[in-house]
Amino acid sequence: MSITKLMGPKAAFVATVLAVSAVLWAGFPVMAAAATQGEPQSVTIRLDFIIGGKHAPWFVALEKGFYAKRGLAATIQASTGSADTVRAIAAGIADVGFADIGTAVVARSRGTPILSVAQLGYVPVTILWREDTPIKTLKDLEGKSWAISPGQAQWFLMPAFARINQIDFKSIKIYETSPPLQPAALVAKKADFITMFRASNDEVAERAATKQRIKLNRVYMREHNFDIYGSTLVVKEEDVKRRPEMIRAYVEGTMEGLRYARDHQEEALKILLKHKPELDRELARLQLKNAVEEVFIPPESLASGFGYMRPDIMEKTVRITNEFFDVARKVSVEEVHTNQFIKR
Repeated sequence: MSITKLMGPKAAFVATVLAVSAVLWAGFPVMAAAATQGEPQSVTIRLDFIIGGKHAPWFVALEKGFYAKRGLAATIQASTGSADTVRAIAAGIADVGFADIGTAVVARSRGTPILSVAQLGYVPVTILWREDTPIKTLKDLEGKSWAISPGQAQWFLMPAFARINQIDFKSIKIYETSPPLQPAALVAKKADFITMFRASNDEVAERAATKQRIKLNRVYMREHNFDIYGSTLVVKEEDVKRRPEMIRAYVEGTMEGLRYARDHQEEALKILLKHKPELDRELARLQLKNAVEEVFIPPESLASGFGYMRPDIMEKTVRITNEFFDVARKVSVEEVHTNQFIKR
């Protein structure tokens, strides 16, 4: 005889409901755990330019699982420049990035909702000239020719640097040429000095000069009253509220990659070359070394947490950007950065 006939229709229905409920409740802990863990979140990281040695920390964070353990499935992209990176993030083509802070501030002044969430050192611009020129001090730059292209960050930084260091900027002669050709212009004596980025094209210029047995002299802008931040991790402002854990994971994962790259430079170089085998190994090695030893980790990162932005330095950075860059309006310090994702 069937159970239905023994129990009656109503009793059988109740029993069925109870049985189904028991199965669902038995599976609930597994489903809850799965929901808590979740699938890795896909995140696209846009760097500031073509890939070079200084970008090793991002690939280290990817390869060593520093992003993955924080729930990110990261993809790393090259860029054609910081402006391209900022545009890509604003348009949703990339989720997060690495860009020049001046570019990010200018974009903010024009209505692009971009925030800096961690700094990677002071402005890394160097001024290079041939040792055989009459240039001996910064004042000697007056009346000399400078190889530069309008729109480069240095195009805006140099007038500010000149004013702060009492150099007559108007006396400097502009030799207009594209960024890749500037080291050659210096070596060929078409220009008296150039402005390069340490851990990037500064090393390219040094190599070009060495091949021609030319010795260069170098001045770091940051060591001459120009201690403003250079590059930062940038994100879309709405994601700070909408996806804060993703932002935190990106910042902390990148900073762990930076620490590891600093402490294991040979391994970091191997990881970078695994992903980008076309790179010149020696040039990438030198760029990586200079990035992690000279540029990316200023004293405040060691004292207050990797990436921490000091209020006074941020104020100076924004003030100079407002005054010398092509801003649509003057922005405030508060609207362009936050330290809330810095792990101390």
